[in-house]
Parts: sequence; structure tokens; C-alpha cells
Amino acid sequence: MGEISDKVYWVWLSSIPGIGAKRFYYLVKRFGSPKAVWECTTDDILDACRLIGDKVVQNVITHKSAVHLKRAQKIAEDPAIKVITLIDDEYPKLLKTIYDPPPVLYCKGQPLKETPFMVSIVGSRRTSEYGRQMAEKLAYELACAGVTIVSGLARGIDTMAHRGAIRAGGYTIGVLGCGVDVIYPRENKKLFMQMEQYGTLISEYPPGTQPAASNFPARNRIISGLSQAVLVVEAGSTSGALITVDFALEQGRDVYALPGNVTSPYSSGTNQLIKEGARPVTCADDILEDLGITVNKKAKQPSMTSYQLDIFEMEVYNALEDGEKQLEELAAITGFDIGRLNAILTLLEMKGIIKQLPGGKFVRQCMI
Repeated sequence: MGEISDKVYWVWLSSIPGIGAKRFYYLVKRFGSPKAVWECTTDDILDACRLIGDKVVQNVITHKSAVHLKRAQKIAEDPAIKVITLIDDEYPKLLKTIYDPPPVLYCKGQPLKETPFMVSIVGSRRTSEYGRQMAEKLAYELACAGVTIVSGLARGIDTMAHRGAIRAGGYTIGVLGCGVDVIYPRENKKLFMQMEQYGTLISEYPPGTQPAASNFPARNRIISGLSQAVLVVEAGSTSGALITVDFALEQGRDVYALPGNVTSPYSSGTNQLIKEGARPVTCADDILEDLGITVNKKAKQPSMTSYQLDIFEMEVYNALEDGEKQLEELAAITGFDIGRLNAILTLLEMKGIIKQLPGGKFVRQCMI
């Protein structure tokens, strides 16, 4: 195999099933380095059984083979993937301070950057149109101000946060619960490719690792660990995004939440966070002020036409303030008959102010 770098041993040890960050650091502390773990005897490994468990010990013994080391070397030398270990200068300093930082980060796309201001935007996979719009809008405005947007590339809020950052021409980091060479979810293939071009995909899991439910809670500690603050845009009471909040609080990060409709199950988690002390966010400036960033507001806003609405159009627009509505709901709120309401909705759609969703629902397309 030729000369083997220390980085290969880091990849080898961290790739063993069941190791995880805590067991990795225990073995390195006990033996001195990942290379020393590779070189130790089977009896030495068996002595460690009490603290890392029989199954993991057997995995270590099984993986002490030339085949597994060669695989690790192939990964470490892959030009398409940058491998960063905890002792490398490129390892994010803020992430290094958390309780159990990942020993190895696999990166794809642009070189991983640790910028002065980094904010995580997270939320549920199942979202309302209000949540999706606000996630993109807030990410766009933060990215325009020079803030790096960190999220998990999942469907829903994560997707919109990355899109907003890319649309702003900003830098964004996607933290995966699978290998950086695995596109998940599949419908995000286009976004995945955009992230490679404009941002960075990272994972603590080696290339080829398929998504598993157990990977995502651990992934969330990296999302919060990379950031000074975490913003939860929309989350139900059992959303996995709340796990990220728990990690953020443990790590001493600031937590923000977007207020939502009190009758919407999509916002029950975020509204509860606000009751428990999370700072409510209604615009990007709420976060930018805390970060000490002053922004030229004219430069920050996306370019759009200044819309002039008559009183009837404004009434329908206002009726959509708290999210999507069926035609019958809008008729009940505004008092307009169906024929007149359809005419107003058509005009608003032509102006690009609202759009019709599947199922006959209408929702705001932009803020005016």
C-alpha cells in the first residue's frame, strides 16, 4: 500500500461500526493515537472491552485487516473528498469546543470555511407554505449580510434555508446524516449539486454510508456546533429540529424561533420554544443586531417591483397573512362572493403576489 499517512488511521478507526466519537476518543486516549490502535494486539483491544462493549471490540478486531485499511486509504486520498481530522488546522474551531466533536469530517464542494458569523436554520420536514417562505426569506437576508447558513439538507425547512443562501450568493454548509457522496433525499439532487458548487457538504460518516434514522440526531449536534446561533423556523412538538435546540443549549448557543399560527401543528414546537425563553424572530435584523452586524437595508432586500393594490386586493392579501387558505375560507373572511373573489385572486396571481397550491389553496408569493 506504500507509505500510510496518519490521516488514513483516523479514517480507519472512525469508520468502524459502533465506534462513534466517544469510543474513538477513549481508544485514542488509552493507546495514544489511531495508528497505535491499529498496531496494538488483540489482547490489548480485549482489555478495553469493559468500556466500549463486546460488540464494538469485535468490530475493531475484525477491521484490523489490510482490506479495511486500504479502503480507508482510498477515502483519504480521494481528490473529490476533503478529509479533515480534529488535529488539522482546517477543523472548525467552534465545533472543536463541543462535548464530543466528530473526529473526522468528510467534505465535498467548496473548501470548508469558518466565517465570523454562522447561523443554523432548522425545522421540520413537513411544513406549511408560510414556513417554507420564511425559511428562504430569512436565509436570504442573513446570507446577504454575510452570515453563513448551516442546515441539514433535509426536505422542508432545511431545503428552503439552503436555497435562500444560494439565491443570495452567500455561503452555506449542509451537514448530512449519510456519506457526502449519497444524495438524500433524492428530490434534492439539484440542490445537492448546487451545494457542491456554491457551498460545502460535510458529514462525520464515511463515503458510502446510507442514511439511517440513528444518524440524524448525532448529525444535529454538528449543525448547532458549527454555529453561534440556531434559528428554528417551523417545528411541531415532536420535530427532530428540537433535538438540535437541545444540543444548542448544551453548547451555549443562542436559540431563536419564528412565531407561528397558534392553531397550526407545524408551529406548536416553535411557539413552545418562545414560551420557554427562545427569542422570537420576525425578521433577519433580530438576529443581525445580536451578532453586531449593521446592514444597508436597501442592499439586503431582493429586487422586486413595488406593487400597488386596491382596497379589495389588499383585503384578500391580508386574509392570507397567517398561511394558505381555501377559496371558501377566503370568502368567509373577506365577505366577497365566489365570483368576485376569483377575479381578485386572478389579478393577484398575475401580479405574482399570490399563487395557487395543489388542492385549491392560495398562499402569498411575496411580501409587500
